[in-house]
Amino acid sequence: MDEKLLANIGLNKYERTVYWTLLKKGELEASKLSQLSRVPIGKIYEVLSDLNKYGLVEIKPSRPRKFRTVEPKIAFEVMYKRREEEALNELKLLREAFAEIELQLSKDDSPKHVETTFWPDKFHDDELQETINSFFEGIEHEICVVTPSKYKPGVSEQYDDSMPVFSKAYLNLAQRGIHVKILDSHSQLLPSIKELVTSIEDESVKSDLQKFMEIRILETKHDFVIFDSKTLFLDIEDQIDTGTSLGMTQIHDEAYTKRFKTKFDDLWTKGKRFDIT
Repeated sequence: MDEKLLANIGLNKYERTVYWTLLKKGELEASKLSQLSRVPIGKIYEVLSDLNKYGLVEIKPSRPRKFRTVEPKIAFEVMYKRREEEALNELKLLREAFAEIELQLSKDDSPKHVETTFWPDKFHDDELQETINSFFEGIEHEICVVTPSKYKPGVSEQYDDSMPVFSKAYLNLAQRGIHVKILDSHSQLLPSIKELVTSIEDESVKSDLQKFMEIRILETKHDFVIFDSKTLFLDIEDQIDTGTSLGMTQIHDEAYTKRFKTKFDDLWTKGKRFDIT
């Protein structure tokens, strides 16, 4: 079996490795399992606890305790039913969110021209790159990005994996002469951009990048992106799997976006400059 298939049922890297090891080796103690799977002993019990909650692993009441997989056919059926229930609850929350948005849009001070885009369960090949490029191609002057503290390295696997694509897109904007202003909370974006800039051999290109790209560091929970002070992008966080984005809401309303630009400018003054070279 391809271990990558386990990612499709929602298991993270450690969970996949531990579960796959138990499937191959059978009943094991935690210390031996840590050794074979190469998952740190400090993490192994947390991972096993999560797998137990999923119904994939059971604990044998022995001394010392041993762990083994539940019969996959039974475990997967239980897991499917639980995920089905979670999905229904998520759709209910989404319906309620839509109703609340519609209610707020009916008020005079609510934004006009609102669009919602949902991400696929998984981007394939260059799909994410093409999606980002389609959004960025209309920018004429400036992009302002606020990256919240929830996206620090290791917190969101989805965000960490997307950073090389976003980094390249931001650099392409700067090379087009678009002003790129990023306010970051020490996310994976910083080393990703620095690595790309460092790899550039032409010093004149680096100099141009410094003219059009500026990054400042500030711990913040704010999370939004502004195009040309006209269009606002707000993240839609998955309320079942926090740290994962379901998609985003685009608001094409200059008056409404202006309020966020004012907030960005205020946060920007508090940020500490980050050297991208």
